[in-house]
Amino acid sequence: MAKQTAFQKFKSRWAAEIKDEEKLAAHLRLLRATAIFAGSVFLMRNFGDLMAV
Repeated sequence: MAKQTAFQKFKSRWAAEIKDEEKLAAHLRLLRATAIFAGSVFLMRNFGDLMAV
């Protein structure tokens, strides 16, 4: 069997991560948590002074 190129390795790894439903669900949870964190940082940096009591 011929050696795989870096792109072929990446492509097979990507397919393995996407096709497995448990891994995909874990990745989506991680993505959602990261988005919520980034959104909260953005809001507090821009509008934090309005929330001060």
